[in-house]
Amino acid sequence: MIYELGRIAQWDGHIRREYVHSDEEAKRDELADAALAGNWPRVLSIVTLAAKSQTLNRGWINAVRLGGHRRYAPLHQAAWHGAPADTVEALLSCGAWRTLRNSDGKRPLDIAHERGHYHLTRILQPEIKHHVPGEVLADLQRNLHALISRYDRDAPTYLRLPAVEVLTELDPPAYWIRVCGGIFIIELRGFELNAQAVGKMDYGTPPPYRITVDNIYKPE
Repeated sequence: MIYELGRIAQWDGHIRREYVHSDEEAKRDELADAALAGNWPRVLSIVTLAAKSQTLNRGWINAVRLGGHRRYAPLHQAAWHGAPADTVEALLSCGAWRTLRNSDGKRPLDIAHERGHYHLTRILQPEIKHHVPGEVLADLQRNLHALISRYDRDAPTYLRLPAVEVLTELDPPAYWIRVCGGIFIIELRGFELNAQAVGKMDYGTPPPYRITVDNIYKPE
């Protein structure tokens, strides 16, 4: 399990203002405001510039408002507004996730249906590349969150912990998340997860944890 971070997706888990730099906070607010207003050229400009930065902020396309409660990412807002199909295509090409759920458990497709924006039905239908039963995803996610919390007990208070369901639409089925003290690289393998914890002082490649529906297995 060796991935270059620039070649896999990033799970941007930030939800608390006090954990981001003030300059970044202002830019995230600008992104959230633009998506709320349906200003898609500005949204696309911000996420494109973020993706080109040296800080690997490619996860901003799926970021939610700092301090917000609804957990709407830009694609959720596009579904709510009934944005043109070509705008949604542009968001998807930037890495927006169709399987990402808001705080009510709704995907962009669900929101579009509720709002009567049926022109987005086809384009927002998740393209699942790795089929895993829902109950398996739920068990894997529970154990993944438990593992992350072992490393950083405060993580659940300042992060939106990663949703395993998103991995089913990714190719490769992997993403990384930054936590206090390092990062986790998480990969879906069949009906299991591999989770590699890389600390700031790790100069090699630590072996991954194996996560099943029943247990978390330490690296051998």
